[in-house]
Amino acid sequence: MGGLSQKFLYYFQLFSRKWLGWSGNVPITVEAYRGFASLRYLFLTGRVLRARTITSHWGDGPWRNLVNNIRRFASREVMKADVEVEFCGRHFRLTTDVEGYFHIDQHLSAPLANVKDPSPFWHTAFIRINGTPKEPISLSASADILIPSRASFGIISDIDDTVLKTDVTGLLKLRTIYLTLLKNAGSRSAFRQVSAFYQSLSKGPDGNASNPFFYVSNSPWNLYDLLADFLDLNELPRGPVLLRDFGLPYNERPANYPGHKHDITRRIMLTYPELSFVLIGDSGEKDTDIYLSVSAEFPGRVAAIYIRDVLSPARARRVSRLIKKEANVPTLLIRDYEEAARHAARLGLCNFSVFEQVAAGTAAKMSF
Repeated sequence: MGGLSQKFLYYFQLFSRKWLGWSGNVPITVEAYRGFASLRYLFLTGRVLRARTITSHWGDGPWRNLVNNIRRFASREVMKADVEVEFCGRHFRLTTDVEGYFHIDQHLSAPLANVKDPSPFWHTAFIRINGTPKEPISLSASADILIPSRASFGIISDIDDTVLKTDVTGLLKLRTIYLTLLKNAGSRSAFRQVSAFYQSLSKGPDGNASNPFFYVSNSPWNLYDLLADFLDLNELPRGPVLLRDFGLPYNERPANYPGHKHDITRRIMLTYPELSFVLIGDSGEKDTDIYLSVSAEFPGRVAAIYIRDVLSPARARRVSRLIKKEANVPTLLIRDYEEAARHAARLGLCNFSVFEQVAAGTAAKMSF
């Protein structure tokens, strides 16, 4: 998301909290987000909030969507909640921070013993909230944790204007704000053939792989359920959806912090040193800069970079210059995902016939 739309959503959150979304009797809930792990590392994020229930349906109109988004942004953080997490026989004791988050970002002293190889693609972390400083509560939740198996490489993808039509480069970000507040997962649009390209990458050149996807976006965690539902609804490969908070003043990052996308991309690559990665983004923001920097930092680990052209000539020229100057891996500025699929097939990253089959099936569904 662009800086202006991020600022708008931040102030929208403040407005929602103050006037529309919260009173003392709103129940406490726990949100658990998909995480990822290896045999010696676990990354999991969740949040404890006071939040009203969101009842969303694909056919909801603009007013209902606005109400639901007000509820998403009007939640109140619950700090210092006592959290227990159990994952594959390991137990973690955590406390939520001032924004209600609990995090596990931990290297394990001994490898997970009860994860068999080949393991299921997804494992379950069990979460329990035992209380807060102000009240005893007992809540439980679970989070899906990805541990790749039968993978030859991984894929890290942006969401906004890469998968999801957002128009973050539009005038004053007005269309981005409109789409974010008045649409839902069922009424948002994916780019043509993105599902076919992503599924072909997931299945690999022989069609039998289970290459993992990781979706990294600057969108706020408040939109997690909407984005996760959108990806599932549009038949995109299931993967962790790794978002960020707004960076409020009491949670400022250090001066040398490279940014959320850069940081998480590096973290994923460090977690799976045996895998190379395909990196996918768009020309609307700084995806090209981030990915080229990562490819230089991890020589031999980036198999290809695909940048979707947002159809801004000035941005396309900038990206083209950057690719020409700095690219040390196959890097392509693409107009559509068929172009990317053909290129990836030539590199041995996917089977173009799988792309064609999925694309034809998707087109047939849309014709009804």
